[in-house]
Amino acid sequence: MSNLYKAYLALTIATQKEDGSRTTCIKRFGAFEVRLVELVTSQKADALDLWIELYSHESQSSLDSCSCNDLDEAEPLLEHLICSARELNETSAT
Repeated sequence: MSNLYKAYLALTIATQKEDGSRTTCIKRFGAFEVRLVELVTSQKADALDLWIELYSHESQSSLDSCSCNDLDEAEPLLEHLICSARELNETSAT
């Protein structure tokens, strides 16, 4: 099972924030985290309203993100954000 599918399953038990969204970590490199975010705006039960986000704990902000409506199509986007997080962590450590 891929990291993305594991994260999607983890969303079901993740604590809802005040706005109703849920977040789960996929990979973390130092202060940089790639995470899956489920937004509340989804009106259809069969529609995914998910974002894959590159988040900086240092600046407490999103550095990059993309919407995904299909988990299979999101895999390459996930790999790109994981590589970015790894590179940012390596450059910040020097």
